[in-house]
Amino acid sequence: MAMAVGATKGPRSDINITPLVDVVLVLLIIFMVLTPLMEKEIGVRVPEETPPEMLNEPPPPDLTQIVFKVDEAGIWHLNSETLTEANAQERLKAYYRLAKSKEVTQGPPVIFFDADDKAKYLRAVKALDTIRDSSSGWTIGMMTESIKQEAQQPAAPGAPGAPGGEQQPGATPPTPEAPK
Repeated sequence: MAMAVGATKGPRSDINITPLVDVVLVLLIIFMVLTPLMEKEIGVRVPEETPPEMLNEPPPPDLTQIVFKVDEAGIWHLNSETLTEANAQERLKAYYRLAKSKEVTQGPPVIFFDADDKAKYLRAVKALDTIRDSSSGWTIGMMTESIKQEAQQPAAPGAPGAPGGEQQPGATPPTPEAPK
């Protein structure tokens, strides 16, 4: 392996590897940076397993709204059922399966949460945790007004939108406010 020293005339037949290594290293760096960015996540829904003891449990009644209420004493109610911490998960799962089966016609499973103003904070948070732990598919709606209060307060006769809410003869109609 001798090396030619001095000037030689004619074409050189040896290969210069330096540009080749530079190009390969640049390509390697480009692929190292872009490969993690190109990973795409595919959402997969795996069906939830039903324990055998829940298969014999009767399904909840046919409902359009599911309301989870914590009363003043801290007792949990799911629509008209009274729940304990022991059976709350199973009943919520049964209601979720029913709501999920009607997702096509009624939309995604929604549960309304209503805590009494005088209920202990700890009981309300435990109830929310129980709902969350029963199924991750629930959409939880927080109720700010009680349904009973709305039903007990009928609109005054003669008011717009109330039953029998026609205007009295000679009464001035309400004027809409200008946008601010």
